[in-house]
Amino acid sequence: MESKNKLWLGLGVVCIAGVTMTSCGNEDASDMADMGHDAMTASEGGEGGEGASSADSVASDAVYLGQLAFIRGHLNVGVNLYREGDEEASATHMKHPESEIYAALQPALEARGAPGFADQLAALAVAVENGQPLAEVETAYEALLQGITAAEQAVPDQHARLLGNVIVDLLSTAAAEYDIAVGDDLALENAHEYQDALGFIRIAYDLLARVETMTDDASTVSAIREQLDLVRPAWTGLQPPQRLHTEPSVIYGAASRVELAVSRL
Repeated sequence: MESKNKLWLGLGVVCIAGVTMTSCGNEDASDMADMGHDAMTASEGGEGGEGASSADSVASDAVYLGQLAFIRGHLNVGVNLYREGDEEASATHMKHPESEIYAALQPALEARGAPGFADQLAALAVAVENGQPLAEVETAYEALLQGITAAEQAVPDQHARLLGNVIVDLLSTAAAEYDIAVGDDLALENAHEYQDALGFIRIAYDLLARVETMTDDASTVSAIREQLDLVRPAWTGLQPPQRLHTEPSVIYGAASRVELAVSRL
């Protein structure tokens, strides 16, 4: 219940900061805290959120690309943890995309005629779990990234606004994951969620670099980067300290401002 209340508090901050969420309306904090778990989950991560439904991924290119971006985020931190020698933590990050996100994503891959990458996902997970040499893990990782890229290319009409919406999804979900990671007085409660959020922020930066090549609106790109730069120091490295130093509300607020900026693309 404490995590749920913290998430709703963060979402309330987003509403106050100006995000265009019709659900905010005139509800007060107590009304929001009383809403059910299903509603809370639907609100995490903007339009899609990590682990969006198969139907949403089929219907929306933004959700579809968002799910692929979440997989990239998990893999990014997982492989980097392996590079640092933390094989146990790395393995936990490899399991999530394979067991949860990919399964729900398969109908969307099929609907777009996109090549699947289940074999590559499994190969990387096995390599990490078996403690294979780093060179073999790197080879499996590169093959998997190529598979994800091929799946992304099944969306032919990619443009700045579309990828901007994926960035909003990543940042909003990073805020929710970070919120779960922190406890009272910003004490660390969940290192895995802290790391997930870091992975999503990293992929958001990668997407912003692509957005920059798709639009002449330099001021909007700069506004998005400013918000990412604002929250990036919340993560001091892959291994979190025992006490964090950024309030989740800061990240929620940045997500709302990025959403507003993306609406101008």
